[in-house]
Amino acid sequence: MKKKIIRFCPICRGLIPEDKNGNTVYCSDECYDYNKSVVAAEKNRNKSIQKLLFTIDNVANEVYGLYGSEPFSANVFIDRGFVWDTYSEIITIEHIQAKKLIRYAYVLFTNQTVKLWKL
Repeated sequence: MKKKIIRFCPICRGLIPEDKNGNTVYCSDECYDYNKSVVAAEKNRNKSIQKLLFTIDNVANEVYGLYGSEPFSANVFIDRGFVWDTYSEIITIEHIQAKKLIRYAYVLFTNQTVKLWKL
């Protein structure tokens, strides 16, 4: 006698019919299509973030060529269209919480100056 295995859909938590293939994860085509669209949207979002991160890293590269690791006015970044809230992670450099880009990390101080580090 074949053992009966109860499986649930990860999208709607509905019961997956017994007549569905054993490898089937979703209870219906609607749940499958929904998951596929969510995964595609997340992939596009990640691509957009990576592209923006690359762009602002290039801005940091240009500014580093001008100022090196010396503090400079935040207006230098602002004039170049820098996006402050896009970064890959927060890291600690010289006991300071800095926002990491790709090749650079920066911190914006309360006096509107920026310190830039090359990683």
